[in-house]
Amino acid sequence: MREYLNENTLFNTVAMTLGVSSQLLLIVEGPDDHLLLKRFTTSHLRLLAATGGREQVLGAARLAQSRGLKRSGYLVDRDYDDFTGETSTQLDNVFVSDHHDCFVDLLAVDPKLLKWVIDVHTASARRRGGNARPVPDVEVIEAEAFTLASFLSAVRIVDAMRSLNLDFKRFSFGGLKVNEFDVSKIAHIVLSRSRYSAEDYELIVSEATRMHAHISGLPHLPVGDHDLFEALAKVLSRYGVKVSDDNLQRGYILAATYNTVSGTGWFREIQMWCGEFGKRGFGDDLNSQVA
Repeated sequence: MREYLNENTLFNTVAMTLGVSSQLLLIVEGPDDHLLLKRFTTSHLRLLAATGGREQVLGAARLAQSRGLKRSGYLVDRDYDDFTGETSTQLDNVFVSDHHDCFVDLLAVDPKLLKWVIDVHTASARRRGGNARPVPDVEVIEAEAFTLASFLSAVRIVDAMRSLNLDFKRFSFGGLKVNEFDVSKIAHIVLSRSRYSAEDYELIVSEATRMHAHISGLPHLPVGDHDLFEALAKVLSRYGVKVSDDNLQRGYILAATYNTVSGTGWFREIQMWCGEFGKRGFGDDLNSQVA
């Protein structure tokens, strides 16, 4: 079964899988997380990608804990819990990303990771020369991408704190004009495309602006991986480098090493959890499939 309609069908799949195997099972939010981790898993640990994101995974985790289902762990992104006050850590079988999500966590371990990806994709444009807009240093491009993504993050945080349920699927960095690289303008676009018409419309825009000022001073910007890669693709396009956000993320996955992934807090917690069953869940990519 590849499609899980809700937490109940996901839980049933987990229970059936554990019933016919002695492996441990780690449920992740989606195929990208699965792709990131699968080459580092040993034969003792099996990965299962959900199709309904974080809420589906948490729902299945609650069912597993309430019904005493052992040998299953659940890895979810922190998202904006630090701003909303919500927490998933009260579930013993849930592992939570250190920062916004598991992908962005890797940058806290290896700050050069995204720079390598940018360097690879801009190399040919630099050699070619003759661009209407010279390609700047990778550090400049990375900073511009984070800044652009953080504008949308501020709107997402206000949305989460107010439970507005804005429709972010109608927003795309790709369609932005340069003069729209601004938190208030992005907030207006999101609200407009969500057909939001309540009286607090302008108040939400102001809150997003203040929120952006706040998060800009944090040690780690609460930027999500998908927003970051889409923003990076937009920034690169301004310098004549055409690459999709999906390809950027694939390059990021390829650049991630065992040492990088193993430096995250959730990785160590999962490895310790596996050890409680006398098993080793992760290994380096050369030896990970050795039992």
